[in-house]
Order: sequence, then structure tokens, then C-alpha cells
Amino acid sequence: MAPSVLKLPFSNSTVRVRLIDTTAVLTVRAESFIEPAQKGQETMNMTCAAFLIEHEPSGKKIMFDLGVRKDYWNLAAMIQERLGKVIPSLRVDRDTSEILVEKGISLESISSVIWSHYHWDHTGNMSLFPSSTELVVGPGFKDSPALLPGFPEHPDSPVCSSDFRGRQLREIDFKSNLRIDGFAAYDFFGDGSFYLLDTPGHCLGHMCGLARTTAGDDSTFLLLGGDICHFVGDLRPNPTYLMPDHIPAEVLDADPAYFPSPCPCTLFTDHHPLLPHGADLDEKKKTPFFRVSAHEKSAYVDPPIAQESVDKLLAFESSPQVLVCLAHDKTLHKHLPTLNEDPELTLNDWQERGWKEKCRWDWLNELPRNGKPGRKPVVEGFWRDGKPWDRSKVE
Repeated sequence: MAPSVLKLPFSNSTVRVRLIDTTAVLTVRAESFIEPAQKGQETMNMTCAAFLIEHEPSGKKIMFDLGVRKDYWNLAAMIQERLGKVIPSLRVDRDTSEILVEKGISLESISSVIWSHYHWDHTGNMSLFPSSTELVVGPGFKDSPALLPGFPEHPDSPVCSSDFRGRQLREIDFKSNLRIDGFAAYDFFGDGSFYLLDTPGHCLGHMCGLARTTAGDDSTFLLLGGDICHFVGDLRPNPTYLMPDHIPAEVLDADPAYFPSPCPCTLFTDHHPLLPHGADLDEKKKTPFFRVSAHEKSAYVDPPIAQESVDKLLAFESSPQVLVCLAHDKTLHKHLPTLNEDPELTLNDWQERGWKEKCRWDWLNELPRNGKPGRKPVVEGFWRDGKPWDRSKVE
């Protein structure tokens, strides 16, 4: 099947995009994020990506998400209650603001921080940014009595009032007629270089980013996914990018040495969680392994709408012009350059460097293997100041 052709607007304007490893690593209860959760995959490993976006014509620098604040014990009270239940383990070594400054990016130079959504693992610590940095949020945020005025003034709010106190709080309006392949869109700089997309289902005001990385008729893009879904197994395999008959050896973890060489795809497709064992192999090789969770403890406020957003996202995932970057896809930090390690390298030449292909199948390492668990937890328990921390002890 030929790759899907997206109806992408034309522009000769681009932005410069760099990936930031926010240093947050965590595990989550799989049943809240994917469906069906399999035996041997009761928890999922996650990292948190953020993106520095530079618009040369205006000289502006903006951030898309910030990850988890380093002092996560100062998050709102309702988030503290969630930690340890849905999130069994967490470690954060640095604030994103620290990483920016260390790499020569002054916080005063950041004109806007865009929250893909208001959840704690994306909002960072806005109070560390100067008041000149505006905070950009999705539709409905400013009118939500569940959110504003924020914690502690609003004891049950999941967001801290210190994040937006004393700074401009701008809410994106998707009421124009601009649409990009099924999603309402907002042209952030007004020149087609960077769009925000209205991607509902996970929570109020969820947005994705669409950054043009090369210009012209054959433009390439990065789709900054936020939490439109939490695991790339919701998107892969698919009819455009079928699972190969043999999984490339360089994709599979060598420690511990579990996988046969060559490794047949049937090691995974025989246990396709959404299709019966007797289903046709060709069908298994082109059907995503998971859907978003509809569990009673789902992380999605509206699972059917969230799944509709994921179904639309498949057109982007299937296009050779677009590299989809989900916020919690730890493969990104494995295969793409980060500001942390390679501050001068951007993601703009991702297509030329073949990074989409390099990132495509690494997620298979997370899956159970014939009833045995996949990858070990990326972190055990909670950490504070670089040391294991017993959260049950009140300091």
C-alpha cells in the first residue's frame, strides 16, 4: 500500500527544532494507558520529552512542554495523591530550565511556553521562568473552575497558581476554518512554520504541535504529540509500515540476550493483543497492537474521542513527510540528538538521516515475550536529590 498523502498546507517558512531530555523517568500502570494491558506488561516505562522551537524571522524561541518539575514533591496535593497509585516510580534529576541555561539558552529569551496540556508531567515549573514568558494553553483552560485559580488557592486543582501568576496566560482559539487533515489548527507564527492542533480526548485543552522542518512542496514535519496517546504501539504497525517478517537485529535489546537471530515477527504477532491467535498473519502485521485505555482508571477523560484523535493521527504516522514524536516515547532519546548532549544539532534533517526508520520498532522491546516480561522498569521507587526516597516519611 502506498503511503498516505496528507493534505498539508504549503509554506516556505520553517522553524528550528531541538529535543530536550527533561531527565524525568517514570513507570505507570499500563491498564490506565493502553488496552488491552497484557500479562508481563503491567507497568510501562516512560520518559518525558520537551522541544525548543526557534522562529528565525521573529527571533522568537518557544518551548513545547517542560516535563516534570525536579521538586515534584511541591506539586499540587491531588497530584501527590496520584503518585504511588497510577505512578509507582519516578526520578527527575534536573528542571528543563536548568538544562536550557546550561546550554546557553537564557530563560529571558523564551517568549512562550506552550503546554500540550495541563498535566504535571508536561508543565514543569513555570515559576522559574521570568514574567515576560507567556504561558500558552489549550481551549477551555481559562474557563475551567476545576483548574483556576490553581493550587493552593483552589485545594483540588491539579495545577499550581505559581505557574501562571504574574504572566500572560494565553488560550488558543481554534474557531478559524483552518484544518489540517481532520484536526482544527492554529498558525502560531502566522507563516505556516508551526501549527497547534486541537486533539481532544486525553484531557481538557489537549494540543499537538506540527513543526515544519523543511520548506516547499515536499515539506517535512515533526508532529509533537504530547499525550494524544502514550505508547507508539497504538500506532504501529499499520497498513503503510508493516511489521517486517524478521525484526532487524539492531532494533532488539542484546542485554539480556533473549531474542533469536534472525528474530521472526511471529514472536510478537502470535501474541497480538487485539487480534485472535488464529487471525491472518498479514492482518497482524498491519494492525496496531493497542488502543487507548477505556479502563475505569483510564488516563483519558473521553476514551472514544481520544481514540478518534489517534485514528486521525495514523495519517501523520503513515506519511514519510512526518515524524511523530510522542512525549513519553523513550525511543526518541535513544536515537535522536538532544540539546543535553548535542546542543547544536536540530531535528530538522530527520528524514535525510533516516531517524523515522531507526525509531520505528524499538517499542517491541517493551512487550512481553512469550509470557515473560519485557524491559525491566526504567526506575525503581521514588528518588529525591539523586537518592532513593521513602515518600511515606513526612519530612
